[in-house]
Amino acid sequence: MIKIICIRFLKERYFDLAAQTAYYLLLSVFPFLIFIISLLQFFPVNAEMLLTFLRPFAPAESFILLEKNIEIVLNQGKGKVLYISLGSALWLSSIAVQSLARSLDLANGFKRKGAFWKSLIRDLGITSLFMLVIPLSLFLPIIETALYKVVTYYDQIEQWQGWFYIWPNVKWGLGTLFLLLFFLLFYTVVPTGKMKVREAFPGAIFSAFGWQLFSLLFGDYVSSVDYTRLYGQLSGIILLVLWFYSTAVIILLSGLMNAEWRKSFR
Repeated sequence: MIKIICIRFLKERYFDLAAQTAYYLLLSVFPFLIFIISLLQFFPVNAEMLLTFLRPFAPAESFILLEKNIEIVLNQGKGKVLYISLGSALWLSSIAVQSLARSLDLANGFKRKGAFWKSLIRDLGITSLFMLVIPLSLFLPIIETALYKVVTYYDQIEQWQGWFYIWPNVKWGLGTLFLLLFFLLFYTVVPTGKMKVREAFPGAIFSAFGWQLFSLLFGDYVSSVDYTRLYGQLSGIILLVLWFYSTAVIILLSGLMNAEWRKSFR
């Protein structure tokens, strides 16, 4: 199966589709994050929690770029940011969703049927769904804090030396579980054809673990290479594009994995 996936990825030029998706992700990331942060005023979380959640995954220089631009826009826009960014984030993010939907349809052999406006409404609906799902990830720190308070109710637990090894794994496990559920939902609803949960499971697992592993390795690589000498002030943007491209590659490889896995049920 791995050989077939690699052959299809190269022969059907999914690396080009990944570049296309990375471009759309770059267009949508700022309005999308700004909208999410503006939306946080209705939840018991703040912008710092969102940035803290993103920090382990994004390259250091790219994270600084995201953080600075978000702070500038929020400080200038205040209350108007939510309404302005809602329209732009919804539209630009839906373009990225449309790109991914077409790629996943191609992988599974699905054909889009119906009028263009029906597909557009569907993609806008899916984008809106993810806009509501992603803020739920920000409740992970709240859950972690509550869990920490429960297990440290007795002072002896904090004094146990093994606690310092177990707790980071618990936090990682909660984050991985959320990513697994997110990608499972993603690969089930984004393709226009009917995808069962069991058919989307292999790709969801690969995406959840592969994306975290890649982000970790990519972060170590970036920290050991000085991109500012080559790209100067553009280094943050270049690294962000590379990160988006690699993320798109992982998503599309997972989509191909689901497609090949799906064939085994026929």
